[in-house]
Amino acid sequence: MGQDGTDSAVATAVGLVSVAAAAATVGFLLGRRRLLTAPPARSEPPAAAAPEPLLVGEGGRRRGDLCECGVLLPKTCTSEERERHRASNRHRANMLKLDTSCKVVVTEEVSEYRAAATKLVKSDDCVLEVGSHVGGTTKVLATLCRRLIGVDQQANLIAQARVNLPDVQFEVLDVFDTPKTMSLVKSIAPDKFHKVFIDISGSRDITTVVRLMDFLDNALKPEVMVVKSQALKRLLLRSQLWVDHPGCGDGGAARKGRPPYNL
Repeated sequence: MGQDGTDSAVATAVGLVSVAAAAATVGFLLGRRRLLTAPPARSEPPAAAAPEPLLVGEGGRRRGDLCECGVLLPKTCTSEERERHRASNRHRANMLKLDTSCKVVVTEEVSEYRAAATKLVKSDDCVLEVGSHVGGTTKVLATLCRRLIGVDQQANLIAQARVNLPDVQFEVLDVFDTPKTMSLVKSIAPDKFHKVFIDISGSRDITTVVRLMDFLDNALKPEVMVVKSQALKRLLLRSQLWVDHPGCGDGGAARKGRPPYNL
């Protein structure tokens, strides 16, 4: 597979881990604005529009309110202006992304990956496991969900998995093969995959991992994706939304309890 540029991979990763990050970036840019130095007093001051108020003042104190859609609104906004924002296409689009976006959980080791399964998978879920290998994690998933399909590119691994777990459906499949993947999706209709587990080797390059996540998010639209990737986890450990940064004023208190943090 060809590799995309590192910048593209990082941008895509942040978008998948949290769709709300796009809206938060707008708040970041607004928060970095600074007022122009006021001109010396004149007997007849020039007529000019007042500069936009700072959303973050001196000492990191927030001078704006964070809307539920992720946009920072100046505290000077009137109630009418706030209502206009809530009625805007921007607000509706952001809320739609938050409400319909797939949640992403990133793990590094097999123990984390399987622990996530025991906590996140429900008894009525239909689960797709990408990279099922010979069925190690499949065995855990099979006890937790209503329906499970494991897929892997290597036919010999699938053959062994079928021997190990004869009651589970396994398929030889490269999920990047769009026609075959969509055929699998159609085969379970009207059911759908609620949870997707991805383990294509924890050390796999981040470009391939992110491409796969993006493809499955768009093709399957699951509720949750659990991914085992060392590179992606380490990237996320270094990442932070501006609205959660201490410099933004409240250390992210305004976002607590909002998507995408609560599964």
